[in-house]
Amino acid sequence: MYRAFYSLSGEPFSKGIAPEDYFPSRNWSEAKARLQYLVRARGIGVLVGEPGSGKTFALRSLAAGLNPALYRVIYLPLSTGTVMDFYRGLAGGLGE
Repeated sequence: MYRAFYSLSGEPFSKGIAPEDYFPSRNWSEAKARLQYLVRARGIGVLVGEPGSGKTFALRSLAAGLNPALYRVIYLPLSTGTVMDFYRGLAGGLGE
């Protein structure tokens, strides 16, 4: 109903939004630069932020541009887990 009212061609906040369809805000540009630095430095990182701030979108758009043969992106969305849940998720993501 709101799509017709606002003349939208798709769901504006769906999980399937393409990385090309983002709004190029200053915060997005900074997050993208920091994530690209993390890739260049061959580091491991944690991305935190308020709900709905675009963390998942930033990670999905970063992962879409990486060679899957060279990089492995592990996404652990549950912040309420224990330390063991984190290690279990990390080990599972690395194939153990």
